Amino acid sequence: MAIDFPGLSPASSAGNRGKVSDQQSSTPSGAAGQPATTPERGERADTVRISDTAQALQRSSVDSSDNGGVDSDRVARIRAAIEDGSYQINNERIADSMLELDSLLGE
Repeated sequence: MAIDFPGLSPASSAGNRGKVSDQQSSTPSGAAGQPATTPERGERADTVRISDTAQALQRSSVDSSDNGGVDSDRVARIRAAIEDGSYQINNERIADSMLELDSLLGE
């Protein structure tokens, strides 16, 4: 997998590729993988910028993970009905829904 680094030519970025373990062992680190010291004069600190699209996806993922629009009371009722054998399957309703979906996809 190739990673593009803005501002670097392909030749110079290719020379910087290596195993993660090689990169980590060459960088001094303090507790929890944080740099032990601040960058020296003339060196730049590494920065990461997450795009607005990625941030929106992250927010939607967090929002949907709360309950995901699932009615947990209904799920509990259906689960109990399946376990006690009283859950009734409506074959005609399932068939109608499948035919409706097929007609939507077929056009």
